[in-house]
Amino acid sequence: MPPAPSAEIVLDPSQADWRSFLRARRVLLLWLGVALALMMALISWELRSSYLDTRHSAQLAAQNLSLLLREQLDGALRETDLVLRDLAGKVDPATLAKLRVLPVAERAALSQLLDEKLSTLPQVDNLAFVAPDGYGVLTHERLLPIDTHLQPFYSQLLDNGGLEMSFSKPFVLPGGNELGMIMARRIPGLDQPLGGVVTALVKLEYFNQLARRLDAQAGSSFTLYDANNTVVSRYPELKHIMGKTDSANAALTAWTNGRSSGYVVARSTDDGVERGYSFHRLDHFPFIVMVGLEEGRRFGDWRMKAAAYVCLFLLLIGFSLLMVWRGWRESLLALSLQANRQKLEQHDAHILRALETLSRPILLMRASDSRILVANAAAAALCGRSQAELSTLSLPELYLRPEHHQTVAAQLAEKHSLSDYEIKFQRPDGSVFWAELSGSAIAYAGDNAYFLTLGDISARKQAQESLWRRATLDPLTSIANRGYLLERAQIEWLRAKRYRHPLAVLILDLDHFKLVNDNYGHPVGDEVLQAVTQRVQQTLRETDLFGRLGGEEFCVLLPEEGEHGMLENAERLRQVVAATPIVLRDGRSLPITVSIGCACSRPDTADLSQLLKQADQALYAAKHAGRNCVMAFSPSLDTLQG
Repeated sequence: MPPAPSAEIVLDPSQADWRSFLRARRVLLLWLGVALALMMALISWELRSSYLDTRHSAQLAAQNLSLLLREQLDGALRETDLVLRDLAGKVDPATLAKLRVLPVAERAALSQLLDEKLSTLPQVDNLAFVAPDGYGVLTHERLLPIDTHLQPFYSQLLDNGGLEMSFSKPFVLPGGNELGMIMARRIPGLDQPLGGVVTALVKLEYFNQLARRLDAQAGSSFTLYDANNTVVSRYPELKHIMGKTDSANAALTAWTNGRSSGYVVARSTDDGVERGYSFHRLDHFPFIVMVGLEEGRRFGDWRMKAAAYVCLFLLLIGFSLLMVWRGWRESLLALSLQANRQKLEQHDAHILRALETLSRPILLMRASDSRILVANAAAAALCGRSQAELSTLSLPELYLRPEHHQTVAAQLAEKHSLSDYEIKFQRPDGSVFWAELSGSAIAYAGDNAYFLTLGDISARKQAQESLWRRATLDPLTSIANRGYLLERAQIEWLRAKRYRHPLAVLILDLDHFKLVNDNYGHPVGDEVLQAVTQRVQQTLRETDLFGRLGGEEFCVLLPEEGEHGMLENAERLRQVVAATPIVLRDGRSLPITVSIGCACSRPDTADLSQLLKQADQALYAAKHAGRNCVMAFSPSLDTLQG
């Protein structure tokens, strides 16, 4: 308790002895200083926490976007490479050796093969075979002399026997301003190092399309680099840096060297904008995708919040000084309360002030019965109740499942603290949200209590689920995408092999789908793909796996299904698709049929790749048998297709 005021302290400030006043009020002034210091520490902690949260959010957003862009681009390039591998395996090097003098019928067959594969690759502008002597190029349209962009690939693949694939630098596509690059794969020769080359002309506009679909904030940048840190593509486009080495190449090389991913905040030398950059290397190709999110837009709200807190703290200091001055004028007498009670009241008042000052939702809970003693306005808003109503409830009454409080109470009793415990809360209107619960022990009103903070993490949970859907589902049809389909198919293959169960694969291809796109446009083609997907899904069992391989080609996996059941399922799917025309949104009807190739695992089936190849061979036979039919694989198809 502060000492009693001396006789020399008077109420007239002009005659007051400041030293006596300070001695009389030293406890109060000390508490005021501690309170201001603690308030400053709390504000600093809150600003630092919110800054770290914003920084983490910005980093997570950039990393998620770059990861998603990497997965989509890697999938597109893998899809292109699979087609190139397939084409390389289907052409005879001896045929390519006499490409320029090849009979018209054989040349037309090769062109048709290229045309069929090209229709499955929206990211590719052209597919071509290159003769082993490097002086003839056959596209899906005609035979051409070798292009200047192909000659370096031919020389490179010829001179490097171990090189299977090569990429060009970006160049302007003929007949327009679009950029593209060539992806070339070696065709082994019979008695010479090189039997030919199969190439794909990849449109870099496809990278821009992927970037636009990510719907990032304004001011973002998406850049694709090759292994030498040469700019392959950038969205939004900056024409002057395309195909050139980045001006900060040394720093970029040092940052990305030996790493598969990373995050850094830097100012761009191209447009002067400060961004948070995240990069990811492609798993199977020599490229790096980099996503930059503008810092100013991310931290604008935090700067306003920091300015508001600083102004509030300055006003609090000014108000405190005003109160000290007023107290010096109005009273120089010591407080009459006992020291212990004074400290307790100041402690409780400080806690309440902290509760109302902090913007984060906070609850003060009694330790003995988990009863909520005090809740700030932010906690009331988050829980959908008034502060007064919260003070009448216990903490378990806020949970979606009150029985989970046993775990919370046990951890608080054992460690006297709780850190980032994720649990679902329920509001009075029935809505549910995810909360991150943290707490520590504190004394309040002469009793043991817990200082609990709530963080709404519903958006993060939804973002995690959304990211999973983007990584595993086809964006057009909402069924399994190629990567996820093949991953699940491999798991089913291993399970079937382990338990010696049969496994059947159906590959479905829409007949004459290119004509649909050509005659009605790609939006109608998308409607057709979605309608066919719905019909197939309604026909399949819950245990069947359905996914899109690319373009108009789909795959159905039938676990524990033998050859008889496989053919029955395939015929039923064919009939369901062909039964009734597809009614478009504009009211038009469009008849659609499907060709289906089937393959069932046998004791001599080596792996999943062989099973898929057999189904693809059966599909090829169904196409040549007139379409709108089902063909099952038989060993004779190997001879027929070869």
